[in-house]
Amino acid sequence: MQTTKKKISILNLVLILITLLATGFAAYLWLQDSPKTKPHVEPEVLSPVFLTLKPFTISLPPSKENLEINKILYVGMVLRVADEEQKTVLLDYLPEVRSDVLLLTSKQYVNNLKKESGKLELQEQIKMALSRQYDAKHSVKIDEVLFTDFIVR
Repeated sequence: MQTTKKKISILNLVLILITLLATGFAAYLWLQDSPKTKPHVEPEVLSPVFLTLKPFTISLPPSKENLEINKILYVGMVLRVADEEQKTVLLDYLPEVRSDVLLLTSKQYVNNLKKESGKLELQEQIKMALSRQYDAKHSVKIDEVLFTDFIVR
């Protein structure tokens, strides 16, 4: 009679083990097939778009303190825009862009341009002047004006 009890307890143990394995396997398959709640999508990283302008040589107005001294500004700059389309618009209207920059910088005084705050102010003025509607279809927003050369003589 003891052999039947051993057989029954071994049989119960085997059945419990098979049930646990089957349950674990079913849970594994269910988790594999269930859709992910939020798939992780990498944000698209756009590379910056730059437009390099040829350097400008500009005659600055004489300072208020010394009316005799005439100063010259040599400045090179790069414009950063959002995309290639805006860069193309700027290239199409390049004579207007260069003219706007020349007119704006020719109004600057040497004393202001020697200070960092004057240079930063000039950058903002250029950004505001060039961020505009160029024709009925195209407007441009300048993200950044970067000086690559800046010499006052």
